[in-house]
Amino acid sequence: MDNQSEVYDVPAIRAKLLEKMKDDPGAYPKLIEQQFPRILAKIADLWGKPELDRYLDVLMFTDRHDRQGFPPDIAVEVFRLSTAHAALNLVKQTATTGWSSAEEVNLQKKAIAKDE
Repeated sequence: MDNQSEVYDVPAIRAKLLEKMKDDPGAYPKLIEQQFPRILAKIADLWGKPELDRYLDVLMFTDRHDRQGFPPDIAVEVFRLSTAHAALNLVKQTATTGWSSAEEVNLQKKAIAKDE
C-alpha cells in the first residue's frame, strides 16, 4: 500500500481520470484507487499522453530485484488500463510481427514487381 504521509484528493482524481476515460470508463482502476492513490494520481496526470504507456510498462516490468510486484488483481487493472490507453493509438507501433507485417510484405512484393 502507498505511504499515507502524502494526502490525495481521490474524488477529484477519480473525476479527472473518468473525464479523460470517457470512451472506456469500464477500465477505471477501482483497486488501484483504493490501494495506490499515488499511482492513480500519476495515471490521471498522464492519461492521453504517450508517456503513460511507458509508465504502465514500468509498473508491470521492472529490473529492480527489491520489488515484489503487484497482487494479481492490481496487475489485471494495470493491464486493462494499458489496453484501454493503447487503443487511443498515441504511440506509433513499430513491431512487425503477426498480421501487421503482412501489409509490409505485400508492399515490398509490389515494389519488386514494379521494378521488373
